Amino acid sequence: MTRGLPPEETLDVVGGRSVSRVDAEAVQGAAVLLDDAAGRLRQASQRCLGAAGTLRGAVWAPRPFGAPSLALPATPEDSAAQATRAALRELAAAHLDEASTRLGARTGAVERCSRRLRFAAGLYREAETVAQRVADGAVTVLSGVAGAWLGLRVLPALSAGSGTAGLLRAWWPGRAGGTDPAAGPPSARRPPEPPSAPVTTSPDGPLADAWRVLAPVSDEAVAGLATGLSATRPLTWRDLRRVVDEGPAALDPVTRGAALLSDVVAALLPDAVPQVVALADDDVAGPPPPWAARPAGTVAEALARTADLYPQGSGVVDRPAAGVPTGTLAVEEVTHADGSTSWTVLIPGTQSFLSTANPFDAATDLSLMAHETADVSVAVEQALDAAGAGEDEPVVLVGHSLGGIAATALAASPQFRERHPVGGVVTAGSPTATFAVPAGVPVLHVENEESLVENVDGRSREEGPATADRVTVGRRLLDSSDPADAAAAGSIALAHAMPTHLRTLAAAQRSGNVQVAGVTARLERLLAGTRGRTRFFVARRVDPAPPLVLAPGPGTLGTVPGTTSPPPGNPTGAMPC
Repeated sequence: MTRGLPPEETLDVVGGRSVSRVDAEAVQGAAVLLDDAAGRLRQASQRCLGAAGTLRGAVWAPRPFGAPSLALPATPEDSAAQATRAALRELAAAHLDEASTRLGARTGAVERCSRRLRFAAGLYREAETVAQRVADGAVTVLSGVAGAWLGLRVLPALSAGSGTAGLLRAWWPGRAGGTDPAAGPPSARRPPEPPSAPVTTSPDGPLADAWRVLAPVSDEAVAGLATGLSATRPLTWRDLRRVVDEGPAALDPVTRGAALLSDVVAALLPDAVPQVVALADDDVAGPPPPWAARPAGTVAEALARTADLYPQGSGVVDRPAAGVPTGTLAVEEVTHADGSTSWTVLIPGTQSFLSTANPFDAATDLSLMAHETADVSVAVEQALDAAGAGEDEPVVLVGHSLGGIAATALAASPQFRERHPVGGVVTAGSPTATFAVPAGVPVLHVENEESLVENVDGRSREEGPATADRVTVGRRLLDSSDPADAAAAGSIALAHAMPTHLRTLAAAQRSGNVQVAGVTARLERLLAGTRGRTRFFVARRVDPAPPLVLAPGPGTLGTVPGTTSPPPGNPTGAMPC
């Protein structure tokens, strides 16, 4: 048992209202302040000791600058005065000794208090960690059970229903297939006026508190759901081939769970192929955006331009939308002072749930998370080819949400890198932890804790990849004093919107963080240039070319190209009369 404690530390109080929450960081901060106070007290004690020594030395030391004199006998008056001065100096030195002792005691007390605060902060953190682990484990287990039930009960029923696809298409009247390959790009509507002030009130109302509670455990929920879901799917040859290409990461539960969901969704949608169509000036609602004729220059501007491609605009204060149709991506050609050329691709995020025409939908999200060939990824390659990107010219891929997943997936693809050297990747609000980007490629991920989308990869920000080239910057919006951040903390949509991510990036840059400054400098060497030109492309899903029926020659049977069967309606292969 510990003895010799101060009386106030021997108390035991029962009842009343106790502390319901302890901020370990605040306790740690108080310990730091006490350390500083102890240092000042120690310095004052040492100065008192030094002053006492100086006074005692002055009693016996001769005057260093006094005039030399002969040794004369001192008068009684001089001796009395000298004795009085010596006594006063000794008394002052004694007082200084006492002050130094008391200051030393106070220093020791402050240091003991600082140590106890640090110990308490550690205990609080440990208790919070244990509680958090228990809560996380419970969420993971419950989500795993839900994922197993989904994989064993719901998905097989959807896959087995032969009429499901037909019913779904009937539910979407007029959208039974992709668009006509010969049709022009969809028309753009004039976007709404940009906001004149940031949003400072959460539009989610009573749900705001629920989002704040769910955000910290959303990654565990996704990881558990994916684990339960993937456990119901046996390994296939496709999985083994992926292991050969990607290594053990291909067996990640999130990747396999997304592949299972992707297969079900693909069976519900009609067959289609991705295609990009270049936009002319007449296809844009209003004049082209003013930035179309100059390079982005900065990471923040590139992200803002990516959000400008949404039909409703970026939501950034006083920043108008580009006025382009849905499904638009942009390719910027950047010319540098030395005559070299680089390219910047701007890829927006999800714009519909499931669509037979617009590939920026949940089906593409699942394909990307499953590490499969996705329509948006193919559209990016087609757009680069149409814009004239050379095989030796670096490409910076910038994306928001779905666009960020596509950007990271392309950077991780050896096939894409063989055609286009990747000069960098920038993402905002994208779950990208399951992708391995090669060393040497600067990557910046911007995330917010309350935006649940980033945690769809089943990992928190701290659990994601962190290398010398790959930097993730994020923050907890609820801790911010900015009213716009407080509003975004209670709204999934606001937390995921580009204005919130831009505030996160700006805060990181204002802080002077070395990692963020280093990776943005590397990226902006390619984003900035002397000249720039932006081309806009609409990505869409189109019906595959209908099969051609070839007229057979003498003695041959007519077949449908790609098959060994006679054409429909001609079972014998004979020429019609």
